Amino acid sequence: MVNKFKTRKQRLEDRLNAVITDDTQDINAILDVVDTYEKDNLDTIDKCKRAKGLELKKINGALKQSIDAHGPITKVLIGSASKRVYGSLLLLEEKGKPLPVISVRYIAIAFIMGIALGFLF
Repeated sequence: MVNKFKTRKQRLEDRLNAVITDDTQDINAILDVVDTYEKDNLDTIDKCKRAKGLELKKINGALKQSIDAHGPITKVLIGSASKRVYGSLLLLEEKGKPLPVISVRYIAIAFIMGIALGFLF
């Protein structure tokens, strides 16, 4: 079975082999291949930094929620803070999943609750 996905290193090796076996063997062609390899590496690093930044924002938000709900985080309240952080990270993982289907039942319940709250106020 042949692996369909090549790593950056494998692509670099294939491109360098193609340039080296070429009759012209121009040094600029080799440098272009290496430049492309470096650009791919920098793009990957930037992508990882963006993902890390998003995760850190989620964790910071969860900790802020916990502090707003309970005050300073103490040994007693560490479980609540942990659950909030875990929940925020789960939401991050589910980002690619489709939205849940909204049923007519939920819309009817929300409508009835809205009418009931309207009569109370």
